[in-house]
Amino acid sequence: MEDQRNNASSSLRKYGKYSSVVFQMLFIIGVAFWGGHQLDLYFKTGSNILVLVIGLSGLCLSLYTTLKRLENLNKEEQDNAKQK
Repeated sequence: MEDQRNNASSSLRKYGKYSSVVFQMLFIIGVAFWGGHQLDLYFKTGSNILVLVIGLSGLCLSLYTTLKRLENLNKEEQDNAKQK
């Protein structure tokens, strides 16, 4: 009975960790595109060049941070599995 609770708790923790990675990625992308749009409005460029440049830079940054975070989470899981 207690083992089932630990498994359920462990599953929920994993779900929380991985879902936080997704929200972090969405936040970085959203802020980058919003910031690019605001800079386009501020500098009155007449085009969306800053939205594209800064937004795509944010996309690359979010992919990098997501991959690093997932790598760290996998290492933690492997270390926990070795300890058991």
